Amino acid sequence: PVAGREGGNIDLAQIYLANIERIEFVEGPMSVNFGTDALGGVINLITKKQDKAGFSTTLNVYEETIGQYNAGIATLAANAKWAVDINLNRNFFDGYHTRPDSRFQLWKPRTQYFGDVAITRQLNKGSIRLQSSIFHEKVTNRDSGYITPWYAYANDQYFYTIRQTNSAFFNKQLGRNYTADAVVSYTYYNRVRNSFRKNLQTLEEQLIPQSDMHDTATTDYWMSRGTVAKSKENSKLNWQTGYEVNHETFIGSRIRDGRQTITDYNLFASAEWRALPQLIIRPGLRAIYNTQFDAPLIPSLNIKWDVGRILVIRASYGKGFRAPSLKELHLNFVDPSHNVQGNPNLQAEKQDNYQLNATLEWSKFERIFRVEPSLFYNDVSDKIDLARLSSNTVDARYFNISRFQSAGFNLNTEYRAPRYTFILGYAYTGIQNSLLRASSADHFFFSQEARFNINYTFLKPAFTFAVFYRNNSLIQLMQYEITSGELINVFIDPYHMVDATLNKSFFKNKLTITTGIKNMLNVININASLAAGVHAAQTNAAMVGMGRTAFIQLNYRIDWNRTNS
Repeated sequence: PVAGREGGNIDLAQIYLANIERIEFVEGPMSVNFGTDALGGVINLITKKQDKAGFSTTLNVYEETIGQYNAGIATLAANAKWAVDINLNRNFFDGYHTRPDSRFQLWKPRTQYFGDVAITRQLNKGSIRLQSSIFHEKVTNRDSGYITPWYAYANDQYFYTIRQTNSAFFNKQLGRNYTADAVVSYTYYNRVRNSFRKNLQTLEEQLIPQSDMHDTATTDYWMSRGTVAKSKENSKLNWQTGYEVNHETFIGSRIRDGRQTITDYNLFASAEWRALPQLIIRPGLRAIYNTQFDAPLIPSLNIKWDVGRILVIRASYGKGFRAPSLKELHLNFVDPSHNVQGNPNLQAEKQDNYQLNATLEWSKFERIFRVEPSLFYNDVSDKIDLARLSSNTVDARYFNISRFQSAGFNLNTEYRAPRYTFILGYAYTGIQNSLLRASSADHFFFSQEARFNINYTFLKPAFTFAVFYRNNSLIQLMQYEITSGELINVFIDPYHMVDATLNKSFFKNKLTITTGIKNMLNVININASLAAGVHAAQTNAAMVGMGRTAFIQLNYRIDWNRTNS
C-alpha cells in the first residue's frame, strides 16, 4: 500500500518508476487478498532485481519539450549470496499553461528527488530483502499576480512532500509444495503548505502571517502481511492463508483533536479445488476487525473451466470494500470560506462485482492469436460523499449517501508474431450514480472506448516502431453538486489520443535510445461540464493533455565485470 493520499487519491507522479521491471494489473475486486481500496483491482509494481553475479551501472536521461528534464543512476552488485541495488533520480517539470506568458500554471511546476537502496540475502530456498526509499517533492503554485500603478505582488504557495518507506521482505520454500512470505513496512509521510507574498519588482518573498494560509499534515503508517501457501501441480486441493495488520496515525491541524489513529486486523484464506481435470473452483474469505468502524465480511468465488485446447472460461464473484479514511471520519476544516466536518459514524463502502470472460487462443509457427470477450457488473453501496448540512450555509459533512453502479462489455484481441504485435480493444461501459433518496428513475449513461496498438521491429536497420491510439466517446454521469446539494448531469466531450515511439539499441544493447511524439493530435482542454466541489467551482472544460510534445530518453548500461560465482 502507498501511504499519503490527498483528496482520497494517490498522486501517481510521486511513484518512482525508474527501477520498475514490469507492472501487473489485476482487474476486479481483490479485497479478499489485499483489503481496503482494492474495489476495482490492484496495480502491482515489481522492482528490478540483479539476477546474475556481477556489477553494473545504468545511466538514464529523459527530456521532453514540455519542460520535463529527468536524470538518474542505478547501480546493482551481486554475488551468489548478496545483492545490493541503489537508485537515485531527479525529475524536474517547468509547469504548463496554454498561454506561455501566464504566471499561473494549469499544470504546476515540480521538482522531485528519489532515492532507493535494497539489500538482498539469499537463503537456502528463500531470501530476505531490506529496502529503504525516500522521496522529496516541491510543487509551486503561482497566482496571476496583482499589478497596479502603485504595487506589484503575488500570493504564491509551495507544497513540500516527504515520503520515507522502510520495508523488510521474507520468502522461504517450506518443503516441496509449501511457501511462506512476509513483509513488514513503515512509511513516514509529511506534507507542508506555505504561503508567501512575493514582490514582483524585487522578487523578495515574505511569509503570509495568517494561520489558514499554512498547513502541515503527517502520516505514520505501519503494515505487516504474511501468507503460507500450498501449491502442488495437478493437486486436488491447494490453498493459501494469511494475516494483515495496518496501523495509521494522522497528525494535523485539520483533524479533530489534532491526532487520530486507525487500526485493522485481518485474517484471510482461499482454496483452489480441482473438481474435475478441466474445472477449478477457488473460494476466498477475509475477516476484519477495525478500531473505527464495523468492517464487513469479504467473500469471493472464482471458477475456471478449460473447455478445450483453445477456450478457457472464467466466472467470478467478489465483494469489495473501501474503508473510510481518517480525514473522512475526523476532518475538522474550518476557515472563513469552509466548514467541512468528518463523520465518525461512517460505514465502509461495499461493492458486489460479477464477471464473466472467455479466452480463445491459437498458437502456430511462433504466432499467437488471442480473443478475450468479457462482461462485468459492479454495485457499490454506502458510497461516501460530502453533503451540505443546510441549504442556507456552505457547511458540509461526509455521509454514506451515494450508490454507484457500472456494467459493460470488453473485447480485447491480440496478434503476436516474431517481429510485430497488433492489439485492438473495445469497451462499452454504462455507469449510474444516485443519492439514496433519489428516485428509481435514474438510468445508466453509456460510453465507448476503442484502443489500437501496433509494435513493429525492423531488421535493417534494427529498430522498433510503435503507435498507440485511443478514442473516448462522450462520457456522461451524475455528480453530486456541493453548492446546490443535488445530483446534476455532467459530461466530457469525445476526444482522440495518439502517441508514437521509436526505439533503437547500440553497442551490443549497452545504449538504448527511445524517442517519439506524445499527444500527436494536440489535445489540451476538452469541452465539459463538471460539478463544483469544496475547493473548486463548476467548470466547463476538462484538462486532458498538455499539447503535442516530443521526447527522447537515453539509457546506457555499463557492466563492470561478470563472473559465474
